[in-house]
Amino acid sequence: MNPVSSAVPAKGKPTLSTTDGEHADMELSDVQPSNPPPPDIMRMAQLGDEAGIRTLLDAGKISANYADPEGITPLHWAAINNRYNVCKLLLEAGADVNAVGGESVATPAMWAAQEKHYYIVELLTRYGADHQITDGQGYNILHLATFNGNLFLIIFLLHQNIGVDAKDTQGHTPLMWAAYKGFPACVELYLSWGADVAAVDDKQFTALHWALVKGNFQCIQKLIEDGSDRFHKTETGNTPLQTAKEMETLHIFHDALAECGYTKEARPKHTNAPFFLSVPESRESFLQKFLFFLPFGLLWLAFMALSTFPAILSIPTLIGIFIASNWGVTRALKELGAPNQKSMHKTPFLSGIFAATAFWLGLRYLSTIFPSTYDKHPLLNFAFMICFGLCVYFYAFAMRADPGFVPLSDSREDQKEVVQDLISQWRYDERNFCAHCMVRMPLRSKHCKRCSRCVAKHDHHCPWIFNCVGVNNHRQFLAYVVTLEFGIICYTALSYFHISALPEVNIDNCLFIPAGLCQPIWADPFTMYMSIWAGLQLTWVSMLFIVQTIQVLRGQTTYENMHSVHQGFDDHEVSNMVSSMIAGGGTSLEGVGLNPGGAGPDPLITAPGGHGSRPGGHSHGHGHGHRHGPGGGGVWNKVLRLLGVDTFLATAKDGVADNKHGSRRRQNPWNRGIITNCKDFWCSGVGELFSGSHGGEAMLGGQKVDYFKMYETPARLRGSGRAGGAYQSVAGDDQV
Repeated sequence: MNPVSSAVPAKGKPTLSTTDGEHADMELSDVQPSNPPPPDIMRMAQLGDEAGIRTLLDAGKISANYADPEGITPLHWAAINNRYNVCKLLLEAGADVNAVGGESVATPAMWAAQEKHYYIVELLTRYGADHQITDGQGYNILHLATFNGNLFLIIFLLHQNIGVDAKDTQGHTPLMWAAYKGFPACVELYLSWGADVAAVDDKQFTALHWALVKGNFQCIQKLIEDGSDRFHKTETGNTPLQTAKEMETLHIFHDALAECGYTKEARPKHTNAPFFLSVPESRESFLQKFLFFLPFGLLWLAFMALSTFPAILSIPTLIGIFIASNWGVTRALKELGAPNQKSMHKTPFLSGIFAATAFWLGLRYLSTIFPSTYDKHPLLNFAFMICFGLCVYFYAFAMRADPGFVPLSDSREDQKEVVQDLISQWRYDERNFCAHCMVRMPLRSKHCKRCSRCVAKHDHHCPWIFNCVGVNNHRQFLAYVVTLEFGIICYTALSYFHISALPEVNIDNCLFIPAGLCQPIWADPFTMYMSIWAGLQLTWVSMLFIVQTIQVLRGQTTYENMHSVHQGFDDHEVSNMVSSMIAGGGTSLEGVGLNPGGAGPDPLITAPGGHGSRPGGHSHGHGHGHRHGPGGGGVWNKVLRLLGVDTFLATAKDGVADNKHGSRRRQNPWNRGIITNCKDFWCSGVGELFSGSHGGEAMLGGQKVDYFKMYETPARLRGSGRAGGAYQSVAGDDQV
């Protein structure tokens, strides 16, 4: 069921238009009761006139179950227009919650579902709405919710024991509808809920066939990954491959097959491969280990080429090694990588670069630099050894530690309780509930797409440690950066002392190398090039060190810094505002970043209409929603993000804005002053710096808090005059 809506102008009659953008030559009077009683209760229900309706009901002038000739009741109009208080008033007055009316012969809950008003649907559910009822076209409320792809409404309905594979009159399941509409999040939700990927409709179409009609890459990929039959034939004999050809989505189907390890003919690629490559799980594990250790060999080859060959040959050799390794890794990822391993920064390759650098640098130090510098520079050697040891330890800890994954619910009953609790608090939205993890999101948490989990006090996902940085490993990550910074400085100084003490070498020709570099390069080329490589790392490490230090002083995370999400309203103020505005069906909250239950701006009168286009033939339009490759910005911008340049520039810009605007600038409610912020971050126990924190515990304002369970701003942070507001968990893209 697709809604038909129109804004009511000051004069004249409105023109209605469907959500698909098709205009209908219909006036509001065409869908309103033909013979309304003198007091127009339908109009009052549309506009949310609670006082007027209460007066009519108390005076006995109208019944809560009044229906027009089409069976439409005031409850229908109040439900579709999100008039919460009016709905509650009518239900308390005895309105039939399961009354069916209109051309679609639908219930008020169905009317509300088509407009994504999940608070209204929940209210009607509490008053006995029967979600097994189907409308005139055979759709139940889950089908209607799927048409608009609202995850929060679908999740609520699935917890009402509606069959996930319920079929309409033509045999279409909600999964088929989600695939046809091109809603990958809904497809993923239904698959995780146990939807039958092999179910067929009356024409023997599977969900994969319908996904190919729409051409959404992610939907197709998810269905293939979940085991959809790649050769199933419809009643006309069309396989998914033939359907893709007819719908002109063949290139998208081929891309999805390649992502999932199949040929263009939908055959497995690795049937003749060794066991450790033929099984997807083993292949993914092998590829991760291989890409982590690959830089060990590449760095050795690069340094040996530079050290052995003359410059005129070593530079081309180095470029050749780089091009060949890049081509080989890209090819391996394309052929063997899992769908979440198709780009280099999604693998342990970058973390392997650091591990390889540390290995060869440490080996060179022990074999060459330490013996020649220990007598004259014992303190500097001791400082380097301490920094090196701590750096490797904190790197390994930050990479392997649980960053602070928010615990998942033990059962669907627990998930249902979370949903009901959030609805009762008017907080059932993306700021407070993760539709992927099915958990209530604590303050300062964020869902990481790379890790597929919500991380408490999320800072960022770092490809250099191949892990998220959160409440449980943030200190260790920064300790890794600090020791790396000082370790590189010490190593560079020791290398200089080592090379300066070497005897001069007779050099006939330095070619294009400056004379000042020619002597040390010829004296000990391997050490010299290793020092240059380490010195280059000092650029991005220094930027990361500065950014992280500033954020600790401010009491904020990288995500908060980059997205300015630390500002907001007090939790209780938000709750009260949402409650009052939804209850009255009033003004939209989009202006303050909220849009609970799909509340629309007044005066918005929404009327029921017919259903939109639906599965049943190949005549429907289709769009190509596949985006090839990662998000935009170009290769250079991706490199800058990997090196942390974007975060560094954003922090610098933030500091300039602070100085320019002073107190007028948005403030961070978690900032308790530089001294307290530093104590909170570093001084929660020296032992925890090496062993890790317990659960999601960390210091905040001098006291321990549990970031796994912190859903309200601590009372000591409210009303401090610093921000007047609380941080809200938000959904968004990953920030590297």
